[in-house]
Amino acid sequence: MTDIIEPGGGDPAPEPAAAPTAADVPLVAQRAITAPATVDRAARTVEVVWSTGARARNFVPALGLITEELEMSPSAVRMEALRSGRAPVLDTHRRGGARDVLGRVTAARLERGRGYATLQFSAAADVEPVWQRIADGTLRAVSVGYRVHRYEPRPDAATGETVHRAVDWEPFEISVVPVPVDRDAAVRGEAPQGAPAIAIEPALPDEDPPMPETTPEAPATPAPSAPPTAIQETAVTTSPAPVPEPTRAAPPDLDAVRAEASRAERERIAGIDAAVEAARALLPVDRITPIRAEAIAQGWTGDQARRALFDALVAQGPRPSIPARPETGPSHDDPAQILDAMAEALAARAMPGYQPQGAGRHAEFMGWRPSDMIGELLRARGERAVPRNPTLLAERAFHTSSDFPLLLAAAANKMLLAAYQPAQPTYRQIFLRRDFRDFKPHRHLRIGDFPTLLPLAENGEIQVGTMSESQEIVLLQTFARRIRVTRPMLVNDDLGAFTDFAAAIGRRVAEFENATAYQLVNSANGEGPTLTTGSAPVFATGAARANKASTGTVLDTSTIGAGRTAIMKQRTLDGLPISMGQTMRLLVGPNLELAARQATVVVQASEIGKANVFAGFVQPVIEPLIAANRWYLFSDPVAAPVYVYGYLNGAEGPQVTTGPVQGADGVEVSVIFDFGVGAIDWRGAWFNPGT
Repeated sequence: MTDIIEPGGGDPAPEPAAAPTAADVPLVAQRAITAPATVDRAARTVEVVWSTGARARNFVPALGLITEELEMSPSAVRMEALRSGRAPVLDTHRRGGARDVLGRVTAARLERGRGYATLQFSAAADVEPVWQRIADGTLRAVSVGYRVHRYEPRPDAATGETVHRAVDWEPFEISVVPVPVDRDAAVRGEAPQGAPAIAIEPALPDEDPPMPETTPEAPATPAPSAPPTAIQETAVTTSPAPVPEPTRAAPPDLDAVRAEASRAERERIAGIDAAVEAARALLPVDRITPIRAEAIAQGWTGDQARRALFDALVAQGPRPSIPARPETGPSHDDPAQILDAMAEALAARAMPGYQPQGAGRHAEFMGWRPSDMIGELLRARGERAVPRNPTLLAERAFHTSSDFPLLLAAAANKMLLAAYQPAQPTYRQIFLRRDFRDFKPHRHLRIGDFPTLLPLAENGEIQVGTMSESQEIVLLQTFARRIRVTRPMLVNDDLGAFTDFAAAIGRRVAEFENATAYQLVNSANGEGPTLTTGSAPVFATGAARANKASTGTVLDTSTIGAGRTAIMKQRTLDGLPISMGQTMRLLVGPNLELAARQATVVVQASEIGKANVFAGFVQPVIEPLIAANRWYLFSDPVAAPVYVYGYLNGAEGPQVTTGPVQGADGVEVSVIFDFGVGAIDWRGAWFNPGT
C-alpha cells in the first residue's frame, strides 16, 4: 500500500537539503485502499487482527452498562476455541442459520497485545460476494464474539470512571462486519514492493509463537474506498537507502490532501447514518434526530454515534431481548446458555443459600414462570409462532423436540449436587473407596506380601517366589426414584413438588449411602458379614480372626491399647505384620462420644503417667447408627482396608435422567444411583461389644 508522507519541515535554503529519514516523516493520512497483501486467493485465506482489547461500552446483566476493556495477555485469553480449527467465521455475528457461516478460523495467536488469526472462506456461491469484497480491500473490518468469565474493576485516574477489565475471557468466533467496535480490528495489509515495510517485532517469551503466514499474491486493482475505522493502524518504519545525490523534498499535493479529507468526511457521515438506520426500529425519531445532528456537528465517528444511540436505548426503559453488543459481547441468544441460566434460576429459587455458577446469569429468569421459560426456549430455537396461552405452551413442552425435559434435568442436577457434594458421611473415614467397572460381581483381591528376598546365588540365578491371594466378592447395586411433571402442573405454573424432590434427594442419597454402609457394619450384632475366607464374620474371637474382645469392656485408654495390640499381632497372608498406617479411627455411637473424646484429646501433663498417649494418632468418629455401647478400632483404610465402597466408573454420585410419561402428557424425572459396599478383610480392625 502507498503511504502519504509529509516532507520534513524548515525554511527553504539555497543549498539542497538531505532526503528526510523515516524518523523525520510523520504519517498525515490513511493508506490508500488496495487489496490486502495477506490475501491468498487460491487458498481463500486472509490474516486479520481480531482484537486489540480496546475499551467500549457494554451491557452485562449483573453489572448493567459498563466500560469494558479486554486483557490481551496469554494468561487472560482462553484460546482453545479459536485454535481448534472449528471456530466459525460469521456474517455480522448472525447465527440464525447455516448461511450465516462464511468460513472457519484455521490459526490464531496473541502477539504484543493483539490477537491475530487466519480466516479461510468457503467456496459457496453465497459467500463469494463477501470474499470478493475482502479480497479487493473494500471490506476490512472484523469483530470477535466472546464470553467473559471474570472481570476486575479498576478505577481510571484520567476519567474518574470504573473500567471493568476482562481478565479471564474466551473468544469463540470471528465475524466480518461493516463497522467494528475495536477500530483496529481489521484485515491485515502489508506494504507492496518498493513501499515502506511493516515492522513486526518478535513475540515475547510468554507470548504465542507466530502463525504460518499465508502466501501473498500481487496486489489487485485498487477497490472503492472503505471507512477509515475499518483500516488497520499499523506502525510504519523505513530503512534509509543510499541517495545518489541530495534533493529537495517535493511540496505536498494540496489537492490530494483536500480530496482525501473530503472523502474521509463523507465516509464519517455515512457511518453515522448507518448507525442511525440500525436504531430506527428501537428508538423513536425524536430521540434519534438530535443524536445524529450532534454526531455530525461534533465530529463523531460512526462507532461513537452507535454508542450514543445505545446509551439512549438503555436509558428509555427495560433492555430489549437482543444482544447489547453483538459485535464483541457474549451471546445472549444461545439456547444452551439460556437453558443453563434458567436451570440456575430454578435451583436458586428452590434452595435457600444456593450459590449459582457464574455471576448474574440466572438473574433475569428469577421471577419467570415455567410457561414463560418454555416460550423463551422455543423462541431461542427459532420458532416464529410461539403461543402465549399456558395450556398450548404446556402441550409444546412435552414434544420430542422441546428443550423443557433438558431444563428439568439440568435444574434437578444442580439442586441435587448442591445438596449431595457437601455431605460427608462418616463411613467414608473407615471404608476404602474402590470403584466398579461394570455390574458383574467384582472380585477384590488382597495380594500377599512379596516373597522374602533371598541372597543372589553365585551363578546369578534369581529364585522364583509366589504371592498368596485371597478374594472377596462385592456387588454394585442400582437404586432409583422418580417423580412426574405433568401438564396440569405446567398450566398451573406449579413446580413445587419437582423442586422439593430435587432439593431433598441430594441429602437423602448421602444419608442412604451412610445407612447402607452401617447396615453392613452392624450386621450379625456388630460382627459384620460372613467372609468367604474362613467362612466366619469379619469380627470373631479365637484363632480364626482374633479381632474381637471376648467380653465387652468400657472404653478408655487401656482398652484402646488392648485393641491396638491385637491389631498389631495380625499377620498378612504371607505371615508378616500388617501395616496399620499413621492414624487409626475410633468408631463409637452417641453413648460413648464423651469417653471417646476424653481418650483421644490432647492433655497438657506435667508427668508422663498422666499424658494421653493416644492423642493425635487415634481420631474419634461419632456415628448415631452405631448401637448401644459397641466400639471399633480401625486402621488407616488405605494401609489395611476392611470395608470398601464404590460407584460405577464415570458416574460418581446420583445421576438425573428424564423421559416421557407413557400414555399421558408429562415428563418423568428419575434419579439413578449406582453404589456398592462390601467387606474384604478382617486384619485391620478390632471390635469391642461394650458393657
